[in-house]
Amino acid sequence: MTPINGLRRDAQANVERLHAAARTVFARRGLAAPLDEIAREAGVSIGTLYNRVGSREALIDAVIPAIAGEKLLALKERSLSQPSPRARLEAFIAGMIDLQVDDPALSDAMLRRFPNATSLIETCDRSTALGQDLIDDAHASGALSRDFTADDLMTVLWMAGTASHDPSAPAGWRRVVDRSIAAAWTA
Repeated sequence: MTPINGLRRDAQANVERLHAAARTVFARRGLAAPLDEIAREAGVSIGTLYNRVGSREALIDAVIPAIAGEKLLALKERSLSQPSPRARLEAFIAGMIDLQVDDPALSDAMLRRFPNATSLIETCDRSTALGQDLIDDAHASGALSRDFTADDLMTVLWMAGTASHDPSAPAGWRRVVDRSIAAAWTA
């Protein structure tokens, strides 16, 4: 292993273990997972975590944007491969909800729970821009009510992300989200 950024080999190994542990723990528990759990998983002290990484947001930015970007790019490709503006927007919304349900870290990212993780926010902003483009295309085709805006989309995704990880959320949350989307179509 070649030292990176002037770090000794053992220090670089600690950083790599911290990044691997963060990916595992964040995926399991979300971005608010205790940092001491990440340090334990990496086999280092919490002091080493702070010394080598700096902050929670720095750790998030070091590991999550690449994972989120990969998943969001795959969702973009799936969405854009659909045959109509409605099908593209439906695929995007369903995919975003599925990502939030399946991955607590991505749910936290989409809900922008750590706004100081700037690299992650930039990654999320690209998916928000795609959502806006898909809405614009669906409006232009006449398939989507003009009343449905990007704010409505973000509200639906916020409801899904919040409800999907709240044990006290009503069991019918997904049905309500689906009805909200269904009501937005013109035909």
